[in-house]
Amino acid sequence: MPVNFRKVKIGFVNLALDFLDEEDLKTASQYAKDAKQMLADMGAEIVEYPKPMSARNLAREAWHQFRSSHVDGIVIFNGTFSTGDVSVELIRNMDCPFLIWGIEEFAISKHNFTGSMVGVMPAGTIFKNFDRTFSFAYGNAQSGKPAKNVEKFIKSVQAIAYLREATIGVIGMRPDGFEISDFDELAVKQKFGTTITKVSMSDFNQVIEGITDADIDQDLEKQKEIFNIAPDDLEQSRGISRVYLAVKKVAEQRNLQSYAPDCWPELRDIKQMPICPANGRCNAEGVMASCECDVDGSLTLMLQYVLAGSTPWFADFVNIVEDPDALLFWHCGNAPYNLSPDKPKIEQVFGGLAQTATMKSGVATVCRLNSIKGQYSLHAGVGKVVESKSFLKGSNLFIQMDGGNIEFVESLMEHGIPHHNGIVYGNILDELQEFAKLMQIPFIAQK
Repeated sequence: MPVNFRKVKIGFVNLALDFLDEEDLKTASQYAKDAKQMLADMGAEIVEYPKPMSARNLAREAWHQFRSSHVDGIVIFNGTFSTGDVSVELIRNMDCPFLIWGIEEFAISKHNFTGSMVGVMPAGTIFKNFDRTFSFAYGNAQSGKPAKNVEKFIKSVQAIAYLREATIGVIGMRPDGFEISDFDELAVKQKFGTTITKVSMSDFNQVIEGITDADIDQDLEKQKEIFNIAPDDLEQSRGISRVYLAVKKVAEQRNLQSYAPDCWPELRDIKQMPICPANGRCNAEGVMASCECDVDGSLTLMLQYVLAGSTPWFADFVNIVEDPDALLFWHCGNAPYNLSPDKPKIEQVFGGLAQTATMKSGVATVCRLNSIKGQYSLHAGVGKVVESKSFLKGSNLFIQMDGGNIEFVESLMEHGIPHHNGIVYGNILDELQEFAKLMQIPFIAQK
């Protein structure tokens, strides 16, 4: 079930005027080669227009090539000066993320003008006139200067492509009163391209009932490896295995990259088989699980998963606690087991067995892709996770926000962010901002 991200396809053009000094054109070509190598080293598949681009007819050939190759993004590398009509031809005909890359005036020792940046600057004007956004990188790849911006671009393109090709399974219906979990399916498809498929609770129950005792026996041994289970709870823990194996089967059959389950009251309170531990296990294995049919929550987790390259967690903001001085994020026992410093304990949480654990220390990013009236924004902040004893049965995380704890809560309230947030280890604010820019989504960051 783990997701292996495909390589993103990046169209690459080298803008260079053919009447410049031959030696300078060779140097520009070498710089372009260095740039392509950097992109390849970052995991991109390069789709190169094979000739230096100096005229609109060549740009036309390039965008036809890129369209037929289904590129995910385009790098316009300015090897030398170029005229704006070349960029216009590419920009107006390709609806994908762009990176504009400029380099130093490398022939200055000969008093020659090569003009890469003079060609770059009008591109910003062109994008603005077209109401489009773009990324920018500066410097020869060999110098290392452009590496950070290029990497942000590649990660963002990866995230955009992943969300566009992903499928989220909505299992059942949201709990009554959880209007914040509702979603606008057409808005999701229009903005991100993500497919949403429905799995009725009746169908899911049939899958649950079809799991064999032999499969449960085998999975229970795996549970013993990752959870601390008391002997008296082993029999009831078979229900945890049953639900996990069922959701894993549904995810494989429907090719789900994420699912948003109706976790209560049916499974947790009526069947006494909470899906919470299954959600944590699936997140650890690369299939993102939100809770309470929160589709925007699923989108948030998938975004964090791509940009951070590690396991995220879906949690409620509960309160500000005095000791430690931190925000408490919690959920009913759904945290990925690989985020805890110790084995999570299986115990009664609400209507059945789930896990109790605290999360490991480290830097983490709290964020949410949030929809208000069909319009998306991206809210985020970074803080330090501190280890502490569990305050509540279930999954607990204590985080001291860099911009202040009450300030972060006030920002959540001001911008209409609900209690559901995604948390992932690492500071990915820059990557989130890049993604939001390329997707033309408002970005609200607490720093």
